Amino acid sequence: MPEIEKLIEAFEDAGVVELMINGDGAVYVEREGARLEPVAAKPGPQDVLAFVRSIVGAVEEFGPRRPYADLSATDGSRVHVMSPPLVKGLTVSVRKRPTKRPSLKELCETGTLTAGAADFLDYCVRQKQNILIVGGTSSGKTTLLAALMARLQPAERILVLEETPELTLPPSHTHALFLRTRLRDSAGAPDVTLRELVVNTLHMRPDRIVVGETRGPEAADMLQAMNVGQDGLMTTLHANSAREAVARLETLVLQAGIDMPLKAIRQNIVTAVDFIVFLARLADGSRRVVQIAEITGIESEVVSMADLFTLELRRGQAGMQGRLRAAGTVPRFYDRLRRQGVEPPLEYFRNDS
Repeated sequence: MPEIEKLIEAFEDAGVVELMINGDGAVYVEREGARLEPVAAKPGPQDVLAFVRSIVGAVEEFGPRRPYADLSATDGSRVHVMSPPLVKGLTVSVRKRPTKRPSLKELCETGTLTAGAADFLDYCVRQKQNILIVGGTSSGKTTLLAALMARLQPAERILVLEETPELTLPPSHTHALFLRTRLRDSAGAPDVTLRELVVNTLHMRPDRIVVGETRGPEAADMLQAMNVGQDGLMTTLHANSAREAVARLETLVLQAGIDMPLKAIRQNIVTAVDFIVFLARLADGSRRVVQIAEITGIESEVVSMADLFTLELRRGQAGMQGRLRAAGTVPRFYDRLRRQGVEPPLEYFRNDS
C-alpha cells in the first residue's frame, strides 16, 4: 500500500482522535483514552504534502516564507503544519473533529462530571453567568464548551469566535454566526485577529458571545465586554488549575498594552468572570471536571474563589477512582436572584451516595 494511502487510512479511522507525522517520517496516532501508537508507514516529504492537500484542499508550498500554518480539513479537523527551517522535515499534527459532540447528559454517563454538577452548569448558562472553562491540552475543554453551548436558547443571537472551526450548534439554533480569524496570506491580505473579532462583535447586537479559546490580548476586550453588560459569555483557556487561570488571564490582559495597574486588572476579572470550570486528563486517560469554583472577590490584592464542586479521588480495586462532590457552598448569585423574587434550586449541591 502506498504511504499516502496508509496516512489517509489512519486519518479516516473512526477510533483515532489525533494523528502526528514527524519530520523523519515517523507516524503516530492517539486513540480515545490511550497512549500513542506507531503506524506502519514511512512517508517522504512529498507523501506528507500530498496527504495534507488531500484532507485540506489546495494549499501553498511550505518553506522559508511560510514555515508553519494552521489549517482546517474539509471535515473540520484541525491541521497544523510546520516545515524547515524550523524543523528537520515537514511535520503535521491533526486534531480530528468529533463526528458528534457529546451532550451534558452523555458527559455524565462517561464520568466527566456528575448529574448535579451538570445541572448546575446548565442553570448557570440559563442565568447568563460568565463561564471560563480551563484545563491542559486535550483535557476536554472544547467538548464541555460545546455541550454548554447546546443549552443556549434557540431564539438567542449567538456569535461564535474561533481561530480554527471546532464548535457547532444544534440545527434548532438558526440565529448563530460563526466568525473566524484570518492569517496574512501570500497575496498580502492583512491579519484579522481574535481581538478585532471581539471588538466587532460588540457592534453586532449579540445575545451571547462564545470564544473558542482565549490565548492573547483579546482577553482585555472580553473582560471589558463582560463588565459593560455582555452577560453569558463563555470561553476556554489553557491553565493547570483554576488559580493558575486567573494569573494567566492577568498576563493576557497585560499583553494588550493597556496602561492599567495589576490591582485594577484583578478587579476587572472579579466583576467580569463568574465561574471557572477546571478539567484535567487523569492518568487512566479519562477527562474529568476536577473543580467548579466561583470568583467571590479580592482579599489582600488576591482574587478569592469558593469551591462549589471538587473531585474526590480514592483508590479502588480498579485503581484510582473519583467523584465530583459538592463542597456545601451556595453561590453568591443566588442571593441576587432571591432579591429579585426568584427562589433558585439547591438540589444540585446535595451529595448522593
